Amino acid sequence: MNVLTKYTLRSLRKNRVRTLVTIIGILLSVALFTAVAEGAYSGQQYLVRVAEAAAGAYHGYYRALSDSELQALSDEKEVERVETLTGVGWADIAQEEESFPYLRISAASEHLGDLAPLHLLEGRMPENDRELLISNRLENTTGVSWSVGDTVTLQVGRRTLNGEPVSENEPLAEGETLSDLQEAVYTVVGVYERFPSALEAYSMPGSLALTVGQGSDGVTALFTLQKLGKIHDFMAAHRYGNGGDVNRDLLLVSGASGNRGLVNVIYGLVAILFGLIAFGSIALIYNSFSISVSGRTKQFGLLKSIGASNRQILRSVLTEALLLCAVAIPLGLLVGVAGIGLTLRLLKGQFDLLLGSSLGGEAVTMKLVLSPAALLTAAAVGLATTLLSAWIPARRAMRIEPIRAIRQSADLRVSRREVKVSRLTEKLFGVPGMLASKNFKRNRKQYRSTVISLFLSIVLFVTASSLASYLRQDVAASANEFSSDLIVQTLSPADTEGDRISDEALLQQLCQLDGITEGSRAVIVTRRTELPTASVTELAAKYFLAKTDVCENYFTYFYVPQADYEALCRQAGFDPASGAAVAYSTFHTYESKGDGFVYVTGELLRRDSFPVQATMVQLRVLPGYYVDRYESDADGNPVSVLFRREDNAEETLSLSMEEAELRTGITLGGVLDQRPLTAGQDDASLYLPESALERSEDVDEIWQSAFFFRAPNHAAAKTAVEARLKELGLRADVLDTRAGRETNQAILLILDVFTFGFIALISLIAAANVFNTISTNISLRRREFAMLKSVGMDQKGFGRMMRFECLLYGCKALLWGLPVSLGLTWLIYRAVSEAFDSAFRPPWAAMGIAAASVFLMVGISMLYSTGKLRKENIVETLRNDNI
Repeated sequence: MNVLTKYTLRSLRKNRVRTLVTIIGILLSVALFTAVAEGAYSGQQYLVRVAEAAAGAYHGYYRALSDSELQALSDEKEVERVETLTGVGWADIAQEEESFPYLRISAASEHLGDLAPLHLLEGRMPENDRELLISNRLENTTGVSWSVGDTVTLQVGRRTLNGEPVSENEPLAEGETLSDLQEAVYTVVGVYERFPSALEAYSMPGSLALTVGQGSDGVTALFTLQKLGKIHDFMAAHRYGNGGDVNRDLLLVSGASGNRGLVNVIYGLVAILFGLIAFGSIALIYNSFSISVSGRTKQFGLLKSIGASNRQILRSVLTEALLLCAVAIPLGLLVGVAGIGLTLRLLKGQFDLLLGSSLGGEAVTMKLVLSPAALLTAAAVGLATTLLSAWIPARRAMRIEPIRAIRQSADLRVSRREVKVSRLTEKLFGVPGMLASKNFKRNRKQYRSTVISLFLSIVLFVTASSLASYLRQDVAASANEFSSDLIVQTLSPADTEGDRISDEALLQQLCQLDGITEGSRAVIVTRRTELPTASVTELAAKYFLAKTDVCENYFTYFYVPQADYEALCRQAGFDPASGAAVAYSTFHTYESKGDGFVYVTGELLRRDSFPVQATMVQLRVLPGYYVDRYESDADGNPVSVLFRREDNAEETLSLSMEEAELRTGITLGGVLDQRPLTAGQDDASLYLPESALERSEDVDEIWQSAFFFRAPNHAAAKTAVEARLKELGLRADVLDTRAGRETNQAILLILDVFTFGFIALISLIAAANVFNTISTNISLRRREFAMLKSVGMDQKGFGRMMRFECLLYGCKALLWGLPVSLGLTWLIYRAVSEAFDSAFRPPWAAMGIAAASVFLMVGISMLYSTGKLRKENIVETLRNDNI
């Protein structure tokens, strides 16, 4: 070990506080880089696992391939793996269901489950071509209830219309038949969770059942590429069968999504996040080494005067940096991994709630996934940051001549004008304030480092807080939530005549079930509605079809019991006797922006425009005809409707808009501030009494009965509702909306933990930076303070001088820090606005906290440093040349 290395070690031991604070700073920086890198990698891997379980591990698929096309796809050099679903045929099994009468039988390749989301709920996989695996969608779509072990005899054929084959996902067409029927006997051996719509389309008129063996009714090929990022180019360059698509969910979480707006948001926020960490880390470590080198300037001058070279001086400083890194970086990696690992473990339940803890019985849990690349990157960034922070002040010290270094005059630039103090300062703070002001001006570099530390503390805290605020508020705003906990939807209003239970009786029965505390009902229909342009907000007019004097929008009409209607009228502030509609006018929509989209929310109707005279528009029905298309003029405005005869496609009938539409005036009496219990997820809604409900066979509309419930124990209540509906012989969709709200709450909690944890670590780095800078600066001025005390400055005057310096530090830092923080907040807003239509929100609260914290940090650092000075002997301090 040479002399300079020994000298460096002794300097580190002698300045233990500064050494410890610098080590903590490097440790925190490396820990934060590690936590961010490992957290992002673990989160991305979790999302990939969830996407593979829910949507499949395939990259893309093609439908209706021939054998030669399948072989050509398998031979493509970019293709890594191919699994298939081959159609065997169709069987008509429905008892009452007219829209979904079929069972679609397909033969699965041996390892289809490796690429498709094939999750067994009961039983086992088929082992021969006379065994069936049925979907849990079977009963809901076809009305047929089969169990494991049942033996069924089916007539299996292919779908045809006018002699031509019908594709797998085409809805049931009038006049289609099953041809080439052959009898087949199958044994049901298992039940699986239905495939997502990409593989089992909702438009398919039946349920999909799987077997093994051979098929001849079209092949669906699922495949993976050697490089996932090439999937879009591959799909564009190759076309097989009748086309296909990519696995959008998997591509989204893997970073290969085509939605550039979302990708830009992610990259922009990650860049800001890493920039904040690097900013704070470099500031802390650089200031530590800068002050260390400034304090040793005289020592470096003495060493250079006896022959030490610039290289040796530089090596001495870099050796100090490497010694600190040898201790701090391994500890930082351990702290970062342990911290993010513990955080992910504590949030495991929230992630399970967010994306589902299991899919088909297969657990998908959040866990720490170590990435050697992430750890090496964090260590390398920490080392590079430390060496750079040490190299810059070392280079500056090397350029100072030995004589100037020994005299310590390099940082002093004194002139009569520069040290002039204002009379206001002298009057308010007296001689101590005047001395503090003169010191501030005569030794600018030393004070500047402290002000920069405070400036960075303000910027880091305010920017991180703004980032957290935008993420939280935008996630909350995008959660278009229901107000009920459970919704039961039927395909049409229940009949009050005959044997079928009435809506009112059904509501009463369901409200008596355990777990349900409140219930209501409504009949729902969607209608186009024309509003006066003057009653629509400027924001809404941008996104809805606006003509000269009217603005068109589709409202969801809720026809509710009279008591519910009257309660809503009172909430909206008008008399129920008017019979006017009650409006809920918050809207959510998406606006195309570049290659992506922007999420927009706002008010549809102006609050000062009520009552609003609107027009309800319904499309007439022509017996024997169906709507082919709307015909428009040169400006794109619809002028007529073209009807086509059902039994003769060549015969058409064109009616003007006035002839084809039934137009009815309607009054909107008031607007609701809160979404009512009887509400769907659609935003623009109108509420009317069920006595105003008029059904007409002359109007083309789809009606639906819905029941809305409050159920704190929503999962148990849903099970009870489904069981009761089955007892009554009713088929309906039961939607657990409370689970969706809990998912949104889980998102917000996860965001809170990560963002506020990030803010806490950034604040620790900033606090360490300020403490290190101020305490070291005070230590470097020990002889100056001792000299002032020796000429008569008492403790009271010394305290006034320190308080004035605190005020100077804080005001200077705030003068620069707050405007820069506001500018960076604007950049964050611009990044977030790539995906959300957010208003710019100045971070006033964070700026206020930062301003208070600046003076608090300065005060604590000053009290600590000056407290140490009180214990020192004035004579001994004056005799010392340096620290």
